[in-house]
Amino acid sequence: MRRIQGIEVYDSLAEMAAASHTAVLSVDIQNDFCDPEGHFGLHGKDLSLTIERLPTMISFVRESQSLGIPVIFIRQFTMPGGHGDSPAWLRFKTRDGKDPNYTIPGTFGWNFVDGLEPGPNDTVIEKTRPDAFLNTHLERVLKARGIETVVVLGVNTEGCVESTVRSASYRDYYTVVVEDALGSPNRERHEASLELYRARYPIHMAEEVLAVWRGQPAPDDKT
Repeated sequence: MRRIQGIEVYDSLAEMAAASHTAVLSVDIQNDFCDPEGHFGLHGKDLSLTIERLPTMISFVRESQSLGIPVIFIRQFTMPGGHGDSPAWLRFKTRDGKDPNYTIPGTFGWNFVDGLEPGPNDTVIEKTRPDAFLNTHLERVLKARGIETVVVLGVNTEGCVESTVRSASYRDYYTVVVEDALGSPNRERHEASLELYRARYPIHMAEEVLAVWRGQPAPDDKT
C-alpha cells in the first residue's frame, strides 16, 4: 500500500488481487473463437495460439472457482437476423471477409468451450460489442459484490479483451491482465497488445495470481 496525495492505493499484486474484493472476467472463451469447428476456425483464422493457451484459461477459471473467487463469464452474442447490428458494426464485423453471423444464441459457437461452466458463485454477462461494460449489467454486478479489482483473461487479446481491460480501468477498477491466459488469431497483434498492457496495467502469469488466492508467498511484482 502506498499513499498518493493522501489517498491509500493498492500497489502490490497481493493487495490488488486480494480475494475479498476481486472478480475474474473470463472474456469470450467460446467455441466460435476457440474451436477449429467454430466460426474463426471455419473461416481460416489461425487458432494455434488460442488452442495453446486454452488449457491455462480453463485451469485458471476452474481453480478461481474452487478458491471462491467470483468469475464473471463474458459471452459475445449476435441477435439472429442481425437485428442488433448497425451498418457501421456490420462493416466492422466483415472487414476481414468473414460472415457476420457468429455466436448466435443456442448454437455450438455461442457455447463456452468444454471445461468451462458457470457455478453458483458466478455470473454470465452477454454483450454485443467488444467492450463487456457497454450496454450490459457488468458494472452493476461488480458494484453489488463490492469488487474493486478485475482479473482479466480470454480472447481475443487485441480485441474484446483489450476493450474490456481499458473500459474497466477507465471505470476506476484495478485491472490485472493474465498474460499466459490470452488467445488471439493474430500473434503480431497479440504481442502489440501485450506491449500496451505492460506499459499501463499490472500483467502477471496465471500461477502468480493463483498464488495470491492460495495464500502462498506473493511473487515478485512486475507492476
